[in-house]
Amino acid sequence: MKLAIQFAAAAALVVIGAGSANAQSITDKVRERGYVSCGASQGVPGLSRPDDKGVWTGFDVDSCRAVAAAFFGDSQKAQFVPLNAAQRIPAVQTGEVDVLSRTTTWTYSRDVAVRFVAINLVDGDAIMLRKSLNVETAANLDGLTICLQGGGSLVENALDIIEQSNQVKVERVYFDSTILARDAYFGGRCDGYMSDGFAIAGQRATVAGNPDEHAIFQSGATTEPLALAIPRGDDRWFDIVRYAFNAMVWAEERGITSQNVDEIAASATDDETRKALGVEPGIGEPLKLDDKWIYNVIKQVGNYGEVFARNLGEDSPLKAERRLNALPRDGGILFPIPFK
Repeated sequence: MKLAIQFAAAAALVVIGAGSANAQSITDKVRERGYVSCGASQGVPGLSRPDDKGVWTGFDVDSCRAVAAAFFGDSQKAQFVPLNAAQRIPAVQTGEVDVLSRTTTWTYSRDVAVRFVAINLVDGDAIMLRKSLNVETAANLDGLTICLQGGGSLVENALDIIEQSNQVKVERVYFDSTILARDAYFGGRCDGYMSDGFAIAGQRATVAGNPDEHAIFQSGATTEPLALAIPRGDDRWFDIVRYAFNAMVWAEERGITSQNVDEIAASATDDETRKALGVEPGIGEPLKLDDKWIYNVIKQVGNYGEVFARNLGEDSPLKAERRLNALPRDGGILFPIPFK
């Protein structure tokens, strides 16, 4: 009897092991499906939202399109799934999305549930308020009502810090999505609307009837590393997503843009640039990608500076400053991993 039990247990382990060995990797699943499934917001200007033709645009959208350009050689082979704050981490855990590129702060508790890959944007929390309220300091927030999306732990934490540090108390009004919270604010339900700083700037620039009627109060309570996340269990997919994003930062540091990448590829003499752009073979082999994968990211999506400028910066309605998202030579903390 004991021998039979031991045999059954051993057989079960063999079955479990075989199932694990045969489990389909994320990389294989994406290749078989033919597109990258990207987790996006429910419509935040400058970050991720569909236009009137259903085409998704924004900084986070371009971060995911870079993955499609690297993997498929085609940045358009990406489809976007709108997710609210409560849905985003479960959508990664269940494999509903291959990449979460949706203003999600990298935290310890989240990183042990999914895998954060790279910080693509550093932000801080902000509150949009009507200028008529004359809010100049945190002390002026006392007694005001603030609309916000439930499930955004860092925004909650920033409000806690503001209240505790300034002996003030605000009334929090929660909504299932940042869009509902925004609409409630513009509809007069709340005195203020709180979210990530770039998201707030986007809403004021593109949704407010008269942007000049609204001020943005930078809370300064938190600095948030917004990052790309993937499901656990596929190291190759981790590397592909990380280095697709890194390609954009690397290109900006070297002055390579979507407009001059062909010229630089043809004239480059240093080994790193020649190999990275596929002039010399070998850059694709470790990731099982085409040697032109970095070139495809730059040519089809652009370098980090181009992506920031057209979605959030000087070429966009937001006109946001890069601040910490600039290269060190420009006063920021953004830097690439060398392709060596």
